[in-house]
Amino acid sequence: VLHEEQTDKELFFIVEVDSSSARCPSCQMMSSRAHSRYTRHVDDLPISDRHVHFQILLHKWFCDEPNCTVIVFTERLSWLQTYKRKTNRLEEVIEKIAFSTNCLTAEKVCKALHIPVSHDTLLRRVQAVTFPQKASPFRGY
Repeated sequence: VLHEEQTDKELFFIVEVDSSSARCPSCQMMSSRAHSRYTRHVDDLPISDRHVHFQILLHKWFCDEPNCTVIVFTERLSWLQTYKRKTNRLEEVIEKIAFSTNCLTAEKVCKALHIPVSHDTLLRRVQAVTFPQKASPFRGY
């Protein structure tokens, strides 16, 4: 943790991941040759009625495997999807709230829990979930 800041409404942390190597997501080979650094902004579950926000400093790495199609890759974190701005556990809570009621009410519940999310985002999350197709017992009659 490089920096932390607390207000009445938010906990803000700047965190540096100090790794000496990373695994290529394509070929699974370890790389220890750093390319550059980048920053991710991530929200997490609230703590003591405060919104939690991280600024995470990560590495990009060269993949030195000659047969790999990836030249440069970003460092992966197990608790965060590569393209998301919310932790996995916050995503799960938001999904449970979104599926438990309508999106307008879910937005109010999230706001009361200090989770900043709009009803449009909640609706998109519900629409994005795919359910497996089941064969109808009435088909073919």
